[in-house]
Amino acid sequence: MDDLLWLDRIQPSNRLQVGEKAFYLSQLRQKGYPVIPGFVVPSPVLRQFLETIEWLDPLFADLPSSSLYVDVENPYQLQQVAQRIRRAIMAAALPETWESTLLAASKKLQGQGLILRPTLALPSHLAFGSTEKISGLLQSHVCACTGEAIAFSVKRVWAELFRARSLLYWQRGGIKLQQIHLGILVQPIDDALASGRVIATQEVWEIQATWGLGIALVRGEVFPDYYQVQPDSGAIAHQHLGSKTIAYRLSQANSASELALSQQQLHATQDSPASYVATASKDDNCLQTYLLSEEQQKQYALEPKYLRELIELTHRLRADLSPTLILEWTLALKDAGLEAQLYLTQAYPRPPDGASSPKSSQADTGTRGHGDAGSFSLPVTPSPRLPFDSSSSSPDRPSPLSSAPFSGNPPMPPTSDQIATIRGLAASSGRAIAKALLLAGKIDHPEQLPPGRILVAPSITPDWLPLLQRAAGVVAEQGGMTSHGAIIARELGIPAVVGVSGATTRIQTGDFVMVDGDRGEIYRLEFGEGHRQEFYPHSVPQTLQSFTPLATRLLVNLSQSGAIENAKVLPVDGVGLLRSEVMMLEILQGQHPSLWVQQKRSQQLVERLTEHISRFASAFAPRPVFYRSLDLRSHEFQSLEGSPSFSTTSNPMLGVRGTFSYLVYPEIFQLELNAIAQVYRAGYNNVRLILPFVRTVEEFSFCRRQVEQAGLSQYAQFQLWMMAEVPSVLLLLPDYVKAGVQGISIGTNDLTQLLLGVDRDQSQMASAFDSRHPAVMRAVQQLIQTAKQQGIPTSICGQAPSEYPDLIEHLVRWGIDSISVSLDAVEDAYSAIARAEHRIILEASRRHLGF
Repeated sequence: MDDLLWLDRIQPSNRLQVGEKAFYLSQLRQKGYPVIPGFVVPSPVLRQFLETIEWLDPLFADLPSSSLYVDVENPYQLQQVAQRIRRAIMAAALPETWESTLLAASKKLQGQGLILRPTLALPSHLAFGSTEKISGLLQSHVCACTGEAIAFSVKRVWAELFRARSLLYWQRGGIKLQQIHLGILVQPIDDALASGRVIATQEVWEIQATWGLGIALVRGEVFPDYYQVQPDSGAIAHQHLGSKTIAYRLSQANSASELALSQQQLHATQDSPASYVATASKDDNCLQTYLLSEEQQKQYALEPKYLRELIELTHRLRADLSPTLILEWTLALKDAGLEAQLYLTQAYPRPPDGASSPKSSQADTGTRGHGDAGSFSLPVTPSPRLPFDSSSSSPDRPSPLSSAPFSGNPPMPPTSDQIATIRGLAASSGRAIAKALLLAGKIDHPEQLPPGRILVAPSITPDWLPLLQRAAGVVAEQGGMTSHGAIIARELGIPAVVGVSGATTRIQTGDFVMVDGDRGEIYRLEFGEGHRQEFYPHSVPQTLQSFTPLATRLLVNLSQSGAIENAKVLPVDGVGLLRSEVMMLEILQGQHPSLWVQQKRSQQLVERLTEHISRFASAFAPRPVFYRSLDLRSHEFQSLEGSPSFSTTSNPMLGVRGTFSYLVYPEIFQLELNAIAQVYRAGYNNVRLILPFVRTVEEFSFCRRQVEQAGLSQYAQFQLWMMAEVPSVLLLLPDYVKAGVQGISIGTNDLTQLLLGVDRDQSQMASAFDSRHPAVMRAVQQLIQTAKQQGIPTSICGQAPSEYPDLIEHLVRWGIDSISVSLDAVEDAYSAIARAEHRIILEASRRHLGF
């Protein structure tokens, strides 16, 4: 930690240690450009820090040199791994000598606060290594100049490397942990009059500006002022006033900043500092938003003299850095005076459109563009793929679209059945046609929403990366080129238009839209009905488009709300198994339900669970939705924060789980019942309750009393079922019916492992786990026949019917009422049921006719 690298003294040989952002700023500062002073915590310090942590889990034992493979297609595992690593980092203490060194260096900077900015160097052969592409992936953090605050913020920046979106990014890019060089650039931060960005190409310069610190622009919370500048003359070719309602400042009172801002209002000197209303605080209360007055909203954030200074600065940078470049700037207010000072906060070259990143410019050190700054260049964003074959056209569809980005030729005008709707800022090139998906409010698990859509939202946050990976395009009301939605869209190669006023009111879910990311235009399309099927990304299988009703009900097993859109259009009679465990993970935020109860957030959890259950109920109404209450097996939930001690067991399959856990910890079950009751009060009467892993009649009776106390028994449509998966149910089913069971759902997974004595989670026992074993088949047959004798319906929801469609004919012949299978098995199950019923009818007809 003694070898902190100051911007004034960074050399090309330090490039790996300090990262691209700090390296470029250091070169510019040493050439006399207005770069805020600062120092870098070099990348080797992070590796030293990770080696001090005692990683208890074998997965993380070799973390400092690990490739850290995680299943990025498993959102739950990805989130859990990310949380555990970041918690370990935040819990570890920095050595006292490190903390004192950081504090001493920071005091030399003499700012109102500090900003700690991640600065990366990645392998040159990876397209992910460009500064432009990485920008926005790792967040900067602001803190006070105290030892404790600095140490905390340093760890927060390091932890950014292990966010879920970051882990997904590294793995998708084939980047190993040891290939990542993460430094931390520490600079003073002061309140700003205005901030923004310049994007300079050979043909035109674009300048964006907003009031205050640049946080609002980065987060896409404002639509900035926009200028087009002619490169040769520096003349303003076009300018447009943005939509700016809020700005950011440091949270401590700063009269100089408020005074300077109010002076820029010209005729708005009546507003007092008290009129700036603090609405939120970020980064440990170091940042604060405030509302801009109506007069400020009507004015450009850049005063003409500062605009001229910025244009002159860009001219100089083109000569020293690159003819095409991107820079970020701020007008800092460093003292009580009214004059702001222009500073560069980031600058790097950008290749002209269509250029590629030359391999010859790469250094042997493994970082991009080693040597003179002017040799650095970025790769071209790949062209997006259209969601239909553009080689054919018809009068009822738009003309074929080129998948190549627009490069100067006039774009194709919309055809007669396209209606141009709204315009915005072209943020990511390309065009795409798909159905729109309107998103409003917080999306807890965006990766579970339907893929292949044009996302329309007020703004896009970085946590939506899993969803954006599967999107056809992006439309956002807020943001500019630096907003998260624009940055990620460019990285993924999907078209994006941002800063689109009124997008969420003028475009509805299900509308066919075309996004033109080159012109910044969105068209709502009208097609003949005969062509809608062609554009729908998840069509119903051909064999199911024309179907006849089945005597045996076909149901579907679901667990994630993102599967609703695909499932509800299938010819199923409802949801036979809604797995609460997976659904709960969408809303628990990494915390065990018991912790929500302890923290007196029970009602909040009930409301969230009610909302999720209602999604399924409304989508399938009036078809039934069988909700199975929580089966909290320890190996699946012990990693959640606040997991109770009783949940830890050496044998989770036979531990405290199922309805027995309700006896030990009834509060969680009561939360579920309250949520179901609220669903019924909201008017959805198609939800049924299935109790999991019932061992005894007494356990069931306890649960039935809880159901009655929750008021669910008063609803005539409500039914209380139980899973038939413990062998004792084979012998005691009549007793369960007397106790109030209204139906059973056979769980072949647990039934098989308990009948055969095979742990289904042990891979070594896979060959012995056989749901078609004669003992299992006879048990299933007995359960169906006994249930028929007792006058209650029977369903089956285990994996067996999905995995072995040939079992379905046996189930139909035994008289099962319904069969529930996984989403991908619906087509095969439908065909198998239809064949079985056809054979039974044919055999009965032949017997009747005497054949």
